[in-house]
Amino acid sequence: MDLVELLTKRLRPIEEVLPHKSSAAVTLILSLSNEDVEALFVKRKDDPQDPWSGQIALPGGHWSPSDSSILETAIRETFEEVGILLDPEHTILGALPDVRPLRDPDMLITPFVAFIREKPPIRLSPELSDYFWAPLKFLKEDEVEVSLQNGKTRIVKAYVYRNHVIWGLTARILESFLKILKDGTT
Repeated sequence: MDLVELLTKRLRPIEEVLPHKSSAAVTLILSLSNEDVEALFVKRKDDPQDPWSGQIALPGGHWSPSDSSILETAIRETFEEVGILLDPEHTILGALPDVRPLRDPDMLITPFVAFIREKPPIRLSPELSDYFWAPLKFLKEDEVEVSLQNGKTRIVKAYVYRNHVIWGLTARILESFLKILKDGTT
């Protein structure tokens, strides 16, 4: 079974994502490179006003009243943040379980999973400072010390790729995805 078929069967179908239930959406964008499955991550700019300042994230953002659905939010935000226009019928494979940020439990985020055949050029929005593609097989789970906005540090469970530390909400989404991927390949 190929990756797209596997994920389409194991992810929550888009039709089951309730409209306007979520307040934000993110997209885990996958692509193949030399037979390795890679995921796109972005780094948020350092900004004292941003609660996720400087962290590694997935493209996404808040629902807007002009969005007809939370899927439309994911597509719009992905395009605004990285310049990739996703096709809901051909690139979006489904959704992972909704998540709530620990720092804002009233917010509900729907993570979508997309697969693109070729990696397009990335155009970063002003709120982002960098991006990288990480082969999933090279993401190492570890406990690392991270700096918090209040100047304190904390030991957290994270995924590490090269010098990038993926922790918090993005790590929880990634963990959910990797479990689905692993359960489907055993």
